[in-house]
Amino acid sequence: GGSGNKSYPNNKGSDFKKRKFNNSNNNKQPDPNQTPANKKRALKHERQSHRKHATTVFSAKELWNTLRIKTNDKATNTQLCTELHNLLKGKCMEVAMQHDASRCVQGVLQFGDEEQRRSVVMELCCDAGAGGAGGGNSGKEKDKNKQNVNLGDICKIQYAHFVVLKMIKYCARDEVCVKLIVKSLKKQMTKLAVHSVGSRVVELLFATFPSKFTSPLKLELYGPQYALFASAAAVAPPKDGKKNATTATVPTSLPTLAAFIKTNPDKLESTLTHLQTLLQKGLDKSLTGFAYFHSLLLDYTTIASPNDIRSFLSPALSEHALHLLSTRHGTRVVCECLAYGTVKDRKKMIKCFKGYGRSSLLHRDAYLAMLRVCDVMDDTVLVNKMLLAELHKNS
Repeated sequence: GGSGNKSYPNNKGSDFKKRKFNNSNNNKQPDPNQTPANKKRALKHERQSHRKHATTVFSAKELWNTLRIKTNDKATNTQLCTELHNLLKGKCMEVAMQHDASRCVQGVLQFGDEEQRRSVVMELCCDAGAGGAGGGNSGKEKDKNKQNVNLGDICKIQYAHFVVLKMIKYCARDEVCVKLIVKSLKKQMTKLAVHSVGSRVVELLFATFPSKFTSPLKLELYGPQYALFASAAAVAPPKDGKKNATTATVPTSLPTLAAFIKTNPDKLESTLTHLQTLLQKGLDKSLTGFAYFHSLLLDYTTIASPNDIRSFLSPALSEHALHLLSTRHGTRVVCECLAYGTVKDRKKMIKCFKGYGRSSLLHRDAYLAMLRVCDVMDDTVLVNKMLLAELHKNS
């Protein structure tokens, strides 16, 4: 009997009951604030409180939540935007880098007046210029401390790049802002053009800003030597030798790539190599839906030989031909590939067009590619099966 009593505490069932009985929390009422969702929310607030400008961001987000209401009148939006701009003044760069606060800076650009927008653009571009142009160790130390960030770096961040998109959209009529943005993005277009996030900024930039401001940026895509050429030829001296404020600030029209190669044939080989590398990176990241990429492809075809188009461009674009038909430049590239490509590449392109024959013929640009298919293809059976047969249905 005694041995049984000594072994009794080792019984798992009894031991479990004893631990449950002695649990001090057993007599307490469940705290509604200690639910998993509330715990997660509390940890989130605690984590955000350690960020830079945490108090400012919290107040700015409250103003933004009121500002974005569509039923607000103009006077209310003006007052809220003024408060939001005063709150963020001097802190736009750090706030724009935060994923949950970037929308506050976007709100100032969207609902603010011309002066407020220009203030934000100058703050972002001047800070970016200080961080990007700073040379030596001082520039590296600033980048490490994130006190100054290059505007090109902002364009590559998933949430911060929306601020740059808003800058381009709402400041396109302000020539001062346009010049600041273009100046801040110089010498960075090669990386941005093939970046999965930065490519969106490049697309809107070329589609919105006047070509006289963006042409120097486009020249950078052709190679480093063209960036130097653009900076040297951006402002042409007047013929009479006199300088004034008007002639000193108006950019001249820069030559096309084909015209530059015609006058500098020694640059052809290096330009083709650079463009092939750049285009291949863009194709690997599926950037064939952007208009600036179509224009870049067309520029390549203007200086490339038929052998270059047959060996590099046609195989690379054979499975992306349909995306290129949305613009006139892209359609001309497809026509070149159909004219100089191999039979295998042509068949791949025609298979991409299957089911889109009718809509392509009704498109303002894509019909040219359909005509080129009928012009150069020897396999009439395949053309009839993939494209022309669709026209007989419901005709």
